[in-house]
Amino acid sequence: MATILYTSGIIEKSALGSVAQAQAAAVPAPPNEGGISPSEETLVASSEADTPRQVIRGENPHPQPENPVPSLNPKAAIIDWLNFTFVYTIGESSSLLSLDEKFRKAFGFGIKANRNRGHLNYLHSWELGDGFGIFATGGDSVGNTCFFSITGKGCTATKDWDAVHDLLIELKAGITRLDLAHDDYMGIHNIQTALDFYEAGHFFSLHGRPPLPKLIDDFGCGTGKTFYIGNRKNGKLLRVYEKGKLNGDPESPWVRWELELHNSNYIIPIIAIKYAGMYLAGSYPCLNWICEEQRHFDSVKQTLSISLEVLKKSCRNSYGKLLWTMKNVLGYSNDEIVEELSVKGVPARLNMPVVSGGDAL
Repeated sequence: MATILYTSGIIEKSALGSVAQAQAAAVPAPPNEGGISPSEETLVASSEADTPRQVIRGENPHPQPENPVPSLNPKAAIIDWLNFTFVYTIGESSSLLSLDEKFRKAFGFGIKANRNRGHLNYLHSWELGDGFGIFATGGDSVGNTCFFSITGKGCTATKDWDAVHDLLIELKAGITRLDLAHDDYMGIHNIQTALDFYEAGHFFSLHGRPPLPKLIDDFGCGTGKTFYIGNRKNGKLLRVYEKGKLNGDPESPWVRWELELHNSNYIIPIIAIKYAGMYLAGSYPCLNWICEEQRHFDSVKQTLSISLEVLKKSCRNSYGKLLWTMKNVLGYSNDEIVEELSVKGVPARLNMPVVSGGDAL
């Protein structure tokens, strides 16, 4: 299978075994198509079945032949990967068993076999459910946090996403990775749709560089195409792939649109768990066919900028005249004013996001 790479408007073709293809991403294999970071390789054994899932958890319905276009649904997407961290110290007053009970009530599964090794920067780790993911805790560099991660298989097994939402609120957790996916079983919005959107500039932001595209083409052999928009390193990656063909059916029209989002550059609100369809649709304006009502993920820079402007305005209103008097009447220099009035630390209201526990996933 040859590979086509679209980079900065240039199409590069390479035959099997060439250097260019060796550097390109391989055709993704289920469950978490599109590639997994090395630290997550232990989680990808078999995250979902090879056939379309039973429709549960408010996900998009499987369209019927007489009505091939399902009605827009505020929950027209599924959660296909979830990582979060929270402050919790295993000790005399806070046991692993009590935490396990909370997980079982919300997810329907809990902490099982001890992996007898660390994970990421955590000293101890356990398997979640029947190979559904990893729970980790302990270590000097993780700030008394715990790490919870489930794959697509664990997301499919999850009992009650509303209860999961409530649990994350209770734990004051921070979501560090969230994958949202929409399944177009009839292939109405297919790979060509994604390519057309890209050529029309519908994935471009108002500021900054266009997202990097990459197409893995099967050249009609029926093994399935995958189109990538964006870069995991930048915190946002959209994968559009022919899931039915990748699962072994060369005639399947089934296409999945899947967003992988990280908190390195984006704020991931817990409410996105309840409204996965709205947030997936809101990741790019051209995805409004998934859900008419779109909710957006704010970037870290955008959020910091807004918070900083609010604090600057408050400071100006409260102390602007004092600063003017110190400089223009009392003769203080700028450095002296800063030295007299500044206090070391970051304002709580600035809400500067931090990747907890060293989680860079």
